Amino acid sequence: MTALAILAGTFIVLLLFGVPIFFSLIAACIALLTSNGLMSPQLVMQRVYAGIDSFPLLAIPFFLLAGKLMEAGGITRRLIDFAFHLVGWIRGGLAHVAVLAATMFAGVSGSSVADTAAIGSTIIPRMKERGYDPAYSASVVAASGVIGSTIPPSIPLVLYGVISGVSIGGLFMGGIIPGIMMCIGLMAYIYFSTKPKSDKAFEETQTKRVSFTEVFLKALPALFLPGIIVGGIRTGAFSATEAAAVAVAYAFIIGLAYRELKFVALPEILFRTARDTTLVMIIVGAASLVGYALTIEQIPAAIAYWFTTNITSVLVLLLMINLLLLVAGCFLDGGSAIIVFTPVLLPVIKAFDIDPLFFGVLMSINLMIGTITPPVGLSLYVAGGIAGVKIGRMMKAILPFLCVHLALLVILMLFPALVTAIPNYVYN
Repeated sequence: MTALAILAGTFIVLLLFGVPIFFSLIAACIALLTSNGLMSPQLVMQRVYAGIDSFPLLAIPFFLLAGKLMEAGGITRRLIDFAFHLVGWIRGGLAHVAVLAATMFAGVSGSSVADTAAIGSTIIPRMKERGYDPAYSASVVAASGVIGSTIPPSIPLVLYGVISGVSIGGLFMGGIIPGIMMCIGLMAYIYFSTKPKSDKAFEETQTKRVSFTEVFLKALPALFLPGIIVGGIRTGAFSATEAAAVAVAYAFIIGLAYRELKFVALPEILFRTARDTTLVMIIVGAASLVGYALTIEQIPAAIAYWFTTNITSVLVLLLMINLLLLVAGCFLDGGSAIIVFTPVLLPVIKAFDIDPLFFGVLMSINLMIGTITPPVGLSLYVAGGIAGVKIGRMMKAILPFLCVHLALLVILMLFPALVTAIPNYVYN
């Protein structure tokens, strides 16, 4: 385990000095590979490039672009209006709207942070106007954002599928039931924790002059998108990567049809997509280098051997892995953690005959919970920034919602069929 000590030690020291994650990962790998004479520093960047030279990874920029086109085309506002007519009258009205709208937008964005930013920028100001506590409003939106990386399409699941070789289409379908359960769990907590008549959402619903039918028809094109993606993959019409390209074309056409997406806005949208893609891909490349270094040193095999010789219970194993990932998610970006830990943990779960598809969905949800846990909880900072709330207040307000997600994680550990039921039905 000397190699693991060198790798982890270098990485942690550099992080403590404020070095960006991708530089820390690359430097740690250089320290390990050059110290053992396994690779010259000149070849390191070649390995980084090889890590992102993958056709399935093209789905990431396409899904990012589709989400931005949908947002610019007025889809977010229409989804929120539709959600408002569905659940705005329930006790805790606007909080329910935030959760349901995030669930529907999850079928467009594929990203927790994108979900939080898109929904939060529209719903948080409305919640503050109706008398909701700003910290509570931001926490609802941030917690709902976790659904964005669970319901298909999901960028974290794309990353896991590329590394593990598990069907991305199967992973997408495995995330459907957990995503719906997240939505129901959050809405149940909001309902039972909100005092009766504590907000005026019902009054606002009553005073809206737009009919439900009109709102539904306006939101219908956006609601079709997840079905097009999943249905196309299921029928074999296109792969997950091709589905992402179809989503872009669909989002572009819908935006033009609504007459809200302007050609003059396209350069800015493409620039932001390229910027976000670069941020993701550079970490993907660096983290894939870590996976290569770990494999060369046979660290995953050594860890798998330790687990198989010291643990006999699958439940205990899953509990230990989930605790490890929860801690890692507090300090690492979810995408980075998936790429770093998948090569390490995959041999372990295979040794215990755990379905890699089930584990991929479980791992993704676990690490996306990290987006609402400090100190690196990106969704917390995004929602808090929109609401004008400091992270200290957010940490207290987010705790109940964090407990809802953790309870779901335990339920999935105990009942794996909740993840595998739809993929097994579709592919068997």
